[in-house]
This record gives sequence, C-alpha cells and structure tokens, in this order.
Amino acid sequence: MDRRAFSRATAASLLCAPTLLHSSPPAHVTVIGAGSAGLTAAYHLEKAGIDVQVLEAASGWGGRVKRLSGFSDVPLDLGAEWIHDAPTILGRIIGEGETDLSVQTIAYNPQTFQLWDNGRLKDFNLLRHAYEEVKFLDTTWYGFFERFVLPRIGEKVEFRAAAKHVSSSGAGVSVHLVDGRTLETDKVIVTVPLSVLQRGQVSFSYGLTPPHLAELQNIDFGSGFKVFMKFSERFYPDILLEGSRMSVLADTWSSKLYYDAVLGKPTRQNILGLFTVSDGALPRAGMDDQSLIDDVLSELTSIFGSVARRAYVDGVVQNWAQEPHIRGSYSMTNHSDLSINEILAPIDGCVFFAGEALGEDAQSTVQGAAFSAIHAVDELMAN
Repeated sequence: MDRRAFSRATAASLLCAPTLLHSSPPAHVTVIGAGSAGLTAAYHLEKAGIDVQVLEAASGWGGRVKRLSGFSDVPLDLGAEWIHDAPTILGRIIGEGETDLSVQTIAYNPQTFQLWDNGRLKDFNLLRHAYEEVKFLDTTWYGFFERFVLPRIGEKVEFRAAAKHVSSSGAGVSVHLVDGRTLETDKVIVTVPLSVLQRGQVSFSYGLTPPHLAELQNIDFGSGFKVFMKFSERFYPDILLEGSRMSVLADTWSSKLYYDAVLGKPTRQNILGLFTVSDGALPRAGMDDQSLIDDVLSELTSIFGSVARRAYVDGVVQNWAQEPHIRGSYSMTNHSDLSINEILAPIDGCVFFAGEALGEDAQSTVQGAAFSAIHAVDELMAN
C-alpha cells in the first residue's frame, strides 16, 4: 500500500469507523442532484432496501434530461437526445439486463447531408454510409426515467433543496443546504454537474475534500444550447453541417448541427433542430431566447434564402449555458494528468461521486451518467 492509500485508509478509520466496522449496509443515503445519475443511484439504493433522499437544487427533476411537449406531435428532447448505443442499455440502467424494455426506438440513419462552406451549399451525402445512431420513436430520455425510474423513487426527491457543503458528523455525514438547514445521513452520493463542483457551489470540509479537487479546473465543461424551429414547409436536408469536409470530420468536442428533429418519427410536421456545443465561449449562448432565434433565422436565410423566414412558424430555445444549476453542456477534454475518476474517487467510505463526467468510455452520455451511478452504489454498498 503506498503512502496515499495508507493515508486514505487511516482517515477512513477515523471518519467513518462505525460504517466500516460493520458489514450491514447504511441505513440512510443522501443523493445530491436529480439528474440521470442521481435518479439512477436513488433507484438502485431503494431496490437494495436503503432509505434514500434526493436533494435537487432546481424546481424539477431531470438535470440535463428535459422534455419539450406540445410543440410537436411527438415529444422532443431539449437535453440529451441520442442514445449513442444499442437500445438494450435501457434495461441495464435499471438492472434488468440487456433488454430494450419494449421501448420503441428507431435506427436514425440520415440520408441527405449538406455543408455550408464559405458561403456555398454543398452536398455531402457520402456521410449516409458512415453515420447511424439510435433514437427514441415516440418518447424521450425524460420519458424513459419518468416511466421506469420515477414511480419507485419520485417521493424521495425534494426540489429547491440546494446543497452547499458536505461535512463529517460523528459516524456519518452532514449536508448543509443553501436555505440554512443541515441534514444528517450515513453516506452521500454527489451527482451534480462537473461545472457545479468547478465553481465551488458544493464544497467539502477537511477530511472529506477530494485531495485533487483543484484538478477539475483542467477539465473542459462545454457551453451549449438547443433550438427547435417549426416550419410550414421543409427546405432543409436531414443534416446540415458548417465548414469544409475536413473540418466536419475532425475529431473535436465542438459541434454545430442542424438536423431534422423528427426524422423517422410519427409526425408529418417540419421541425428543424439546432444543436450547438463548444469547449470555448459561444456568442449565441449569451443572447436572450428571441434574439437567438432571430439570429438563427438570419443564418438560415443566408443559406436557404427567403423561404426560411416565410415558412417559419414557431421556435423554442433551451440555453443550457444559462441554466443556474448547470451553466453549460457536458464534460469534454481532460487536460489533467489524472483521470476524472481519480480526481473524484470515493472519500473515506463516506462520500461518492457519479455523473456523465465519470462515464469513462460513455462520458457525456445519459448511460455514462447512469452506469457511473450504479458503480457508485456498488462501491457504497461494498464499504
């Protein structure tokens, strides 16, 4: 055992001795955050017979999973949208093995691609042979959690309950809230976005502070937003990308993608989506919603002509850069010498971390967040 491991084990014996000395599971666990990771962690804790509470700073659950209803004939994902894996991961998220849970999905295989490059619109349909995804048919990621996870743990979620500090308290942990309350618990799973930890919105007392917490500043947390626009006629391809062939094929976290948001879905409406993320600042992310829509319409007009404004019916913006408890899109490049999992390793058998940033190969995805939560629960139970 090296010095670092010895130090951590010694501190654990002092801070959480009663938990470590007994093989019985904790009686109570507090989960901070009700996004994909937090909900998944609470679900599996409850299944294991643990009394769990979930503290959510916002007024609703979901985090970066959010649904837009009523705008189209089908619900749309204002946050995470693509499944990025086989549909059978849905069963794995709730511990049912490799099964799609009879949730209907589609093979999302766009056929028409165009590039807007130096003021010229060019076809690039060769991409139809290189790109295929999986999407929900008539539901959303939000709908998945609403159907399969919330019925079990929905009553455990407390809204407008923002945690600001985590400290040791005898054999357990104290969670201090912005509203002045202090809640006692045996163990804590922190699932807030990486950006919240980077800004110090949740802090930790001596002994429970991740030893390399400062390294989080070396991880990019992107800026991003989505726009959905309804048109009376379709004038756009399945996918519209900006830049040259080489630039759009580059391996980068930054992305700007216009796409038919209802391709393959049961509707005849014309809904164009705009998905934009960047590891740097996005000028549009600082606009109010109407100004952003006007700016996008101006861009579409420069690409497709007057039909864009003539056919425009309505638009909706989800600006994740301006969400107070998120302030961005998702974790991106890690410039630290340590992995994110090393930086946010469990602390002394008391504090555990989960979220999309800890999703390893599935980083920045819903399933990455969920699987990291399952891993955190497994570690918590083992301690």
